[in-house]
Amino acid sequence: MSVIPKTKENLKKCLCMKCPSYNFFCKVKSVPENIGLIIGSVEEKRHAEIMFCAFDETSRCIEEKRGCLCEDCELFREFDLDKDFFCIIEGGKPTL
Repeated sequence: MSVIPKTKENLKKCLCMKCPSYNFFCKVKSVPENIGLIIGSVEEKRHAEIMFCAFDETSRCIEEKRGCLCEDCELFREFDLDKDFFCIIEGGKPTL
């Protein structure tokens, strides 16, 4: 289970939407769901197409690795994470 709290503050720190693996199709497809997170309750959601390190579930649209920004993310440093590619590998991939 994730140690990253599902909060709006953490959502603002998230770099997932800027990641090269998060292609244009995924960004467009996830707009309604992600807007719902901003307007509604983040804490109660079981899945989101953003902040994958907190939601413990991989993306439903990202299919290939095109780069990773996890290690550049404020959440990665703040919560002392040691994995990346949370978007396509359940639980993340250990960093090298």
